[in-house]
Amino acid sequence: NPGGLTIDRYAARRAVYGALGLLGAFSMLLRGQLFLALLMVAFGLFWVEAGIWSAIRVRREHIERTLPDFLDVLAVVVSAGLGFRQALDRVAEKYEGPWSDELRITLRQMDMGVSRRQAFEELRRRNDSEQVAMFVTTLQQGEELGAPIVETLIQIANDMRRTDAQNARRKAAKAVPKATFAVTSFLLPGTLVLLTVGFVYGADVDFSFLTGG
Repeated sequence: NPGGLTIDRYAARRAVYGALGLLGAFSMLLRGQLFLALLMVAFGLFWVEAGIWSAIRVRREHIERTLPDFLDVLAVVVSAGLGFRQALDRVAEKYEGPWSDELRITLRQMDMGVSRRQAFEELRRRNDSEQVAMFVTTLQQGEELGAPIVETLIQIANDMRRTDAQNARRKAAKAVPKATFAVTSFLLPGTLVLLTVGFVYGADVDFSFLTGG
């Protein structure tokens, strides 16, 4: 739950922000500000959801940053002789944050008799993350094929790092046209104006003819 948000707190926040939005909209309508009234209604309806969506995005990014290093540590612990279940529990205790919380839920489900496959399917369902889906899918495929768990964990971590690098390159490629547009639209014209003004004043041009003097 983002920020410890419960159903009761969510309902209370919706009620408070909804009331504020309606009061603001009514106030704007009395002043004849229809557009601002619509904005206030939108604020009341969607502000809580916007906060939740933002918290979900931050949480997903935190999990995806944590996963590769977590898998490296898990591979080392498994290679030291612990079983996968025990190693997962041991490493999860050393981490804090949303990924550790998710693993504790998964481990608790397994303790209650849920199969490992089903517990990890639930882990994937709870987290709308490409990295988590990759982790669960590759882990299950390796289990079906009988691949060594340590090699599987290392492969998943390496695949995640490659995916992160590709995503970073794509973001950088998208940022270049935006930066170029900003330079050509704002900085370059301003620079040309400054250079022109400096050149004209430096040349001591007489502008008295423009004023009739």
